[in-house]
Amino acid sequence: MKKAIIILALAVLGGTSAFSQNVWTINYDIGLPLGAMTDYISKTSFRGFSINGNAYVTDKVSLGGTFQWNTFYEKYTRDTYELPDGAITSTVWAKMYTMPLLFNARYNFKPEGTIRPYVGLGTGAYYIQQETQVGMFIENLKNWRFGLAPEAGLYYPLGMSDLGLHAKVTYNYVFYNNVRPINNDLGYLNFSIGLSFHSW
Repeated sequence: MKKAIIILALAVLGGTSAFSQNVWTINYDIGLPLGAMTDYISKTSFRGFSINGNAYVTDKVSLGGTFQWNTFYEKYTRDTYELPDGAITSTVWAKMYTMPLLFNARYNFKPEGTIRPYVGLGTGAYYIQQETQVGMFIENLKNWRFGLAPEAGLYYPLGMSDLGLHAKVTYNYVFYNNVRPINNDLGYLNFSIGLSFHSW
């Protein structure tokens, strides 16, 4: 499984090498659960990162890929929780790891200048791992699901160099129905900030 993940990530990001004008970003990511996801974990994740590579195919349109990782965690206080065939009194620990491997397309409103905003859409596979611990019992669920990721961001070049700052907001929507204990789709926001590198 790990080998397949590495190969897929390299394929997503490595496709940009076929073009002469590339931009890479390395980001620190904050994740904010939304909707049905908050029934399982509602706390903001401060443990995330992403790597993105895009290549310009026209003056304003770029294509590329994103590899991302977020760790969500929440501890519920000791209480009595109802189960389908009884009840249990315990502390509950909920963890969720999300790893999107996405292809994306971006429209860059202003490829040149001091501030370079863009909007984009990513689509691809989300690896989702849920780990729920109730007392001494642990349930570990691992799934691949399809998802969409509309995004908006900007680049801010630093002087005359190819180095710059990058900021982005992404809405991740994962088709996650019928996977207990979340019987609905997942949605969460990512706030990314990092460095960009241009290669020409």
